[in-house]
Amino acid sequence: MPLIQLTHQAAEVIEEAGKSQEVALLVNDRLDIVLAARKQGIKVDGIHVGQKDIPVDVCREYLGEELIVGLSARADELFEYIKTADVSQLDYFGVGPLRETQTKPDCGLGQDGKVISKSFDDIAKIAELSSIPVVVGGGVKLADIPSLAQTGADGFFVCQL
Repeated sequence: MPLIQLTHQAAEVIEEAGKSQEVALLVNDRLDIVLAARKQGIKVDGIHVGQKDIPVDVCREYLGEELIVGLSARADELFEYIKTADVSQLDYFGVGPLRETQTKPDCGLGQDGKVISKSFDDIAKIAELSSIPVVVGGGVKLADIPSLAQTGADGFFVCQL
């Protein structure tokens, strides 16, 4: 199924649940899909990219100030990156993974090719260090939400297979 159609379906589910003003629909890594979907009138709220994906300044140029731009940093650089990154064009940092995930097997890979997961204590430290909101993803389960809520993270995303 084309990504624009999937994006449309996700937007419809959010709207039918009456949550369009509370739940942000972001597209991962695909600025072209965000732009095409919005051109078709689909409510897409922004994009999430990684350090090696489309540059944040390009996303911001095309999406303007009103849409969300989130960024994940490499797991092995995360603490240093959060302390030193220019966040002027970002709305949030995506951090994780909490544990390995089937939906994105390369999530959190270190230089040695092994997954570097984050503990709840790590997430609490990241939330404390960050000057912008922190959203946690990667292997997050519904049962993790109460513990994540105690870390000071501003949000999370869950993918149930």
